[in-house]
Amino acid sequence: MLGATFLLGSLLLRSRAENKALSVTLRGTRRDLIRQLREAEHFRMACEHASDGIVIQTLDGIVVWPNPAYCRIMGRGPEEMIGRNPLSYALPKEKTPSKKEIKAFRYDPDDPTFDSLQLFENRRKNGELFWNQISISFRKSTAGEQHAILICRDVTQQIQQEERLREARNKLAHEATHDSLTGLSNRAAFLDYTAGALEAAAGASNWIGLLHVDLDHFKAINDTHGHSAGDAALIHVAGALRAEVMAGSLVARVGGDEFVVVLPEIRRVEDLRDVADRVARRVADPFYWNDRLISVSCSIGAALSTEGETDPNALLLQADFALYEAKTLGRGRAEIYDEALHSRHVQQSERASELADAVDTGTLDHVFQPIFDLDGQKVIGLETLVRWAHPEAGLIGPDDFLPIADELGLMGALDLGSMSKALEQKHMLDRTGHSELSISFNASSSLLAHPEFVNRLVWGVEAGGLAREQVAIEVLETTAFGKVTEKSSHAATIRDLRDAGFKVYLDDFGVGYAGLAHLAELAVSGVKIDRSLIQNVRGDDTATKIVRKIIELCNDLGLNVVAEGVEDRQTADVLLNMGCTAVQGYWISRPLSAEDLPGWLAAQKIGPALRMISG
Repeated sequence: MLGATFLLGSLLLRSRAENKALSVTLRGTRRDLIRQLREAEHFRMACEHASDGIVIQTLDGIVVWPNPAYCRIMGRGPEEMIGRNPLSYALPKEKTPSKKEIKAFRYDPDDPTFDSLQLFENRRKNGELFWNQISISFRKSTAGEQHAILICRDVTQQIQQEERLREARNKLAHEATHDSLTGLSNRAAFLDYTAGALEAAAGASNWIGLLHVDLDHFKAINDTHGHSAGDAALIHVAGALRAEVMAGSLVARVGGDEFVVVLPEIRRVEDLRDVADRVARRVADPFYWNDRLISVSCSIGAALSTEGETDPNALLLQADFALYEAKTLGRGRAEIYDEALHSRHVQQSERASELADAVDTGTLDHVFQPIFDLDGQKVIGLETLVRWAHPEAGLIGPDDFLPIADELGLMGALDLGSMSKALEQKHMLDRTGHSELSISFNASSSLLAHPEFVNRLVWGVEAGGLAREQVAIEVLETTAFGKVTEKSSHAATIRDLRDAGFKVYLDDFGVGYAGLAHLAELAVSGVKIDRSLIQNVRGDDTATKIVRKIIELCNDLGLNVVAEGVEDRQTADVLLNMGCTAVQGYWISRPLSAEDLPGWLAAQKIGPALRMISG
């Protein structure tokens, strides 16, 4: 009260000018005070209603004040945190420091790490873990005391989303380089790894070994037990390869039932052979699937890189050639690419190039083998066969050059050439008085898969004025036909051929894996019994029974049946007694060239056909 009176007296004693100046000063002080109070109120409102957590701590970490958002983030009330260091309650239990460590904690305002955002795994009161993103700044109070101000944000959802994206990227990257069934590396990863391994080996004057593993008769497992069993076999093989190779090696699945093993720093052929033999033995160990014991064997081609070699495809090609040798010698074995195989490889590579030229230029030859009706004692058709007359090596048999054509992907083009020759020959037969004879040609899987095959055949027949029912297509019984309902399957192509009016025969019938199933599923016109059964029909009771049952079944189903490989009259008589009237083989005639065929056909009309043939 005295102070106010003194102030009032002082004001009365001042001059008017002085009082006016003082009045301005007091009004300014009042405005500043009001502004500060308003700013403080705004600050309080911002802190209390902020979505981010705000907590003020002393430099030794003691909480002075938390805003409501921080309380929500931590799942605790202010009274549970004020006066405590968050290190005592905010971290996962296993990461919570000791009391001594918490007591020793202190912020260092000069530490540059506090200038950036930091991420911590925190724990709420209920034990739930979350990710807390924290930024820290330091300020002094009006009393001059320095405090740490923490801005906190729960970024758990963001971290989880980033983790899911990272997992998705990793999964895509893994799928791009790994086989989904076995978990092994795929072909792309194999080539990339092998290129790097060869480059490293070349720089260190080392070598690497390569095994190309191919399962023997894998199709039989799928056909006998189903594709699930086939998958189980592939997984078994993958485990066997992993178990037998040394650390640092790469195991990859590069095809349906094909695997490769890359062995760095293999220095001797003997070591390579040892690994190959161990792999073959481990793969051959039987495994259980659905309470069944299944066995699988493999053929292996092995190659050792030469000094300075850097092309993985070249090394794989060498292993492929050794693998082909292993299969040729009986399968279930390992062969090494050595000097002898190298010489043969070079020769076959030259043959492959020459064969490609012959197919491309249409210079392969075609011959025609008669099909004879025993009941009517007459020729009823001709099969078109391809031959290769090499300018230096002479006549090369189909068993020698067809596998090469298959490896080169030339079977489709080769078969199209045979189709053209067959239609050309049929046109000639019609013109020369033999219009009653049918013509057939072979169609490989490649030709069946050709999108224009049926259209080209129809166009060729129509252009030549030929009868469609006198044109037959022979398909190997071992072909993977697929389902008729699948638009692009071989079975669908056979249906389209039959719908177009052509005949379709299953060739080499009786030696495949699912011949009877094919008769039930495919719209075929008939079968041609394989020569290996026919040649044993007089001396092997089992072969005789099989042939008899095939003939009876075909007759019951209304299917035509032709016996291949008939070499003598006695075999023909046995077949006729079984009910098979159509035969083909050297007893009738060897395959004839287009030039020799007219004379041979004319000779059949001179006298009784069988007497003419046997004579």
